[in-house]
Amino acid sequence: MARKARRPQAEPPSSRTAGVTSGLAPGMQAINTYLAVANVLASMQFLERAFGFTRGVVLSDADGQPRYAEMRHGGSVVMLIRRGDIATATLGTSSLYTYVDDVDRQAAVAREAGAGVSDAEDKPWGDRVAVVTDPDGYRWVLASFRKPAPFT
Repeated sequence: MARKARRPQAEPPSSRTAGVTSGLAPGMQAINTYLAVANVLASMQFLERAFGFTRGVVLSDADGQPRYAEMRHGGSVVMLIRRGDIATATLGTSSLYTYVDDVDRQAAVAREAGAGVSDAEDKPWGDRVAVVTDPDGYRWVLASFRKPAPFT
């Protein structure tokens, strides 16, 4: 009996090394959930206990309280921010954090398609971002990773 040839499996996106022009931050997926929560630490603990998430990057404020956290489950990432935190890409509201090769070009395409689009800007954490609001009111953060930087 002849054996069926197996197709080589494609390398999963999460294991690829982000190139300089990819726009993708290391360890992130192309689209990530970006949740604004009342208490980042409480949400982290809940995700760990309820669903088996593990902690990735956790950034604290001057008082030592988490203000940003990346929670990981398999190859997926859920980013947690403080609701209402004006230092975040969406000023503390939930969105889909979407890595693209060129924020300015993709923002122009979204604007031409009829979306509301903020001006692109470089953020202190190393991403260039623009916020797009789609026709249903959902926010999409378009981001390109520029360089690692401390969150301020």
